[in-house]
Amino acid sequence: MTLNKYVVLSSLSLAAAISVFSAGKWYQASIPHVAYLQVAAVPAEDFLSCMGRVERTGASSVTVEQTGIAASVSVEPGDKVEKGETLAEIQMAPQGISEQDAVKTYSAFLNGQNADELLETQKLTSPIDGTVTSVSIEPESYVRTGQTAVVISSGDGLQLRLTVGESQIAALKTGQKAEITGTGFRDSVYYGTVTEIAEEATQTLSGTSQETVVEVVVSVEDPGQDIKPGFSATARIITEEKENVLIAPYETVGADENGTEYVFLYRGGKAVRADVATGEEYENGFEILSGIQEGDILLYHPDQLTDGSRVILDEKAGEA
Repeated sequence: MTLNKYVVLSSLSLAAAISVFSAGKWYQASIPHVAYLQVAAVPAEDFLSCMGRVERTGASSVTVEQTGIAASVSVEPGDKVEKGETLAEIQMAPQGISEQDAVKTYSAFLNGQNADELLETQKLTSPIDGTVTSVSIEPESYVRTGQTAVVISSGDGLQLRLTVGESQIAALKTGQKAEITGTGFRDSVYYGTVTEIAEEATQTLSGTSQETVVEVVVSVEDPGQDIKPGFSATARIITEEKENVLIAPYETVGADENGTEYVFLYRGGKAVRADVATGEEYENGFEILSGIQEGDILLYHPDQLTDGSRVILDEKAGEA
């Protein structure tokens, strides 16, 4: 073989090797990198979040007996009151009168005009000696039968009084545990227990509509100096707890045009579709009833994957 021919063949071999290497690098770069996690059986809990107000224990609610206008309110949170002391006066109105008509009639009454539609004045009085922890009516405001006007407390402990919508109340039971947080004590988390669920529902105004709610009381265990009566707070009440649940994050579950839910599993360097049946929805994902098992590797963003395509595991998101 002549020198020129040797050089030519060597150059061709080198070029071919470079091409193969470059093609390999290009192919490797074309394989998508996907985030993943390994499935593990974990405890799971369902919960209900409700807003309320902190008050002292031994609380008694004073409610409006008949629809009307709050003519006066003589107490505010923090006031000390005695049993029988007047808290507010309600100028009562006939049954069935609208809020607008009641307000007009009361305004006429204040201006010295005839207002026969208004009935006698109802005095709201304190049922116990104690401290006013909340006042939910204002002078010259429209009030409804059964509405809580004032709450009086006689104890030294703290509790949280919640209002729960009628569509959610069935999930609550006395004895359920709660986690309590609030803006006024943002650096602390307190724990408590549902101690009381009212036997009757009441109607409250929510914007321009009327809402049916039930009062629920949650104890506050070992309260610190930063949580005070009158503060607003949120109770995260645990309504159900399960052990050994397989949970798939919401970002790992897809649904096709037929509504069939599916995930992609990592098998031998490939994304493999697995149809699944989901159960409860939790804060961190779906309960998976069938289709995967503990130890499987779930791939994120199933809408970006195809069955049998090669993938490279990238960032491990954790364990489900």
